[in-house]
Amino acid sequence: MSVHYCGYAWLKQTYHLDIDSPKPVSKIGGARHPDHRVFRPEYRPEDTLAGHLLFALKHENLNLGILKALFNACDPKELEQWISANPQGLQTRRAWFFYEWLTGKILNLPDADTKFKYVDALNENAYYTADKINSQRHKVRNNMPGVAGFCWLIRKTAAMKAFDAKGLHKQMHDVYSNHAMIGRAESFLLTKDSQKSFEIEKEKFDNRAVRWMKTVRAFMGSRLDDAKLFEMQKQLVSDPDGGWRKDFGWIGNRLPDARPLPEHISAHPDALGSLMGAWFEAYSRMFDRHPIAAATALAYGFIIIHPFSDGNGRIHRFILHQLGKVPVSSELLENIDAYIASLEKLSAPILQRSEWIVSADYNVELINNTSDLYRYADATEQAEFIYQCVEHFVGLRLPQELEYLRAFDEAKRMIDDAYNMPDKDLTLLVNLCVQNGGSLSKKKHKLFESLSDKHIAFAEKMIKASFVDYFEQLDPLL
Repeated sequence: MSVHYCGYAWLKQTYHLDIDSPKPVSKIGGARHPDHRVFRPEYRPEDTLAGHLLFALKHENLNLGILKALFNACDPKELEQWISANPQGLQTRRAWFFYEWLTGKILNLPDADTKFKYVDALNENAYYTADKINSQRHKVRNNMPGVAGFCWLIRKTAAMKAFDAKGLHKQMHDVYSNHAMIGRAESFLLTKDSQKSFEIEKEKFDNRAVRWMKTVRAFMGSRLDDAKLFEMQKQLVSDPDGGWRKDFGWIGNRLPDARPLPEHISAHPDALGSLMGAWFEAYSRMFDRHPIAAATALAYGFIIIHPFSDGNGRIHRFILHQLGKVPVSSELLENIDAYIASLEKLSAPILQRSEWIVSADYNVELINNTSDLYRYADATEQAEFIYQCVEHFVGLRLPQELEYLRAFDEAKRMIDDAYNMPDKDLTLLVNLCVQNGGSLSKKKHKLFESLSDKHIAFAEKMIKASFVDYFEQLDPLL
C-alpha cells in the first residue's frame, strides 16, 4: 500500500514551509515507525488546504509554529472560502481564530453568528490551559496558555495525568504544615536550592551566591517584571547587561582555531524586546494555573530565549521553583545528564534552522529570522521530567531535609548542655561531623583546639545518635 502523508506533513510539503516536521507524522498506509502515526484509509482527507488543515486540527497535536508558517504562506482567500462554506463548524472557527490570533491579520469575513455556541481554542482534556477570554468575532474561548508572541504548550499525557493524580503538591503542603519548624524548613530548603543551582553552573558559592539568595527570598512571592529580572542578573554576574542582551549569544565549544561550535543559538538581540514582552504576558496568564505546566513552559522558554549574556540558567531554575512551587535544583543536579538532554531537545531544532556566520570578534551572528522558533514549542517531555524531579523531592528529599533539621537541633542541644560552646563553633562542628558520617576528620581537629579528644568523642557520639535516622534515609542499606 502506498504512503500518503496527512495534516501538517502534507501542508509543510505542499506549501514549502521552512519549519521542522511535526511529531508524530501522520500518514495513511506504510510501515509503522515510532515517530509516525498510521491512520486507516477512510481518514484520508481531500488534498486541499481545508482538507488537511481540518485533519490536523482534529487528529494531530496543535503545532502553532506550523500553523503560523502556513498562514503566512497560503492564500487567505482559500481560508475565507472554507470558513464561509461552514461558518458554524468547530474546527473552521478554531482555524479562523488561530489565523487572526497568530498573524494579527483580519480575514474578509463577518463576525460569527451570535447564536453559535462557543468552542474552546484548546481542548482542556488534552492540554493545560489559561483562563478563558471570549472572542466574540469567532465565538471561540481563548484559553491559550500564552499569547500570540509566546505560547508554549504542555499536553495532558498519560504520564502527566498520573502525576496530577498523585497530588504531589498537596503531599508537600501537608508535610510542611505539620512540621514544627516550618519557617526554618522553608528558609533551609531555599538556601540549599540556591546552592545547588550554583553547583549546576560549576561556580563557587561565594558572596555573589549570598546576594543571590537574598534576591531569591525577596522575589519568590511576587510576580516578575523586567526590572526584577534585571536586578536578578545584576546580583548574579560581575558585568550585568543593564537590560536585555545587546549582542548575539550562543552556548557550546570552540574549534582549535577559536571559531564557535554552538550547541544552542540564543534569540536575536533585536527580537528580545518583543519576545520577552510576550513572555511576561504568558507569565501573567499562567501565574496561578497548573504549577508544573506553567513552570516548565515559562522556565524552559526563558532559558531557550536566553535574554541575558550570563545568569540565564540560575534565573531559569528560580522560575521553575517559583511557578512550580518546589525547589528542584538538587534533583536537577543529581540527574544532570537528563536535565541537559531536556534542554538540548529544545535547542536542537533551533540550531538546525539557524543560519549564522562568525563575526570579527569570534561570536555567532544570526543572518536569518528565527524569532518564531522561540515563540512556539511543545515542552510536554520536559514537563514530565520536571514532574519526576518533583516526585523525588516530595517523596525522598523533603523528608530527608526535615529530618536533618530535627537531628541538627537535637545534637546541638545535647552538646551545648554538656560544654556550652559558642553557637557558631557548635554549628560548624555538627556540620563537619555530619558531612563525614558522624565523625570529625583528623584534619578538622585543629579547628577546635579548645576541645579535648574526650569532648570531641562525646560530640561525635551525640551527633551519631541524633542523626541515625537521617543517615539511614541517605543510605537504606546501612
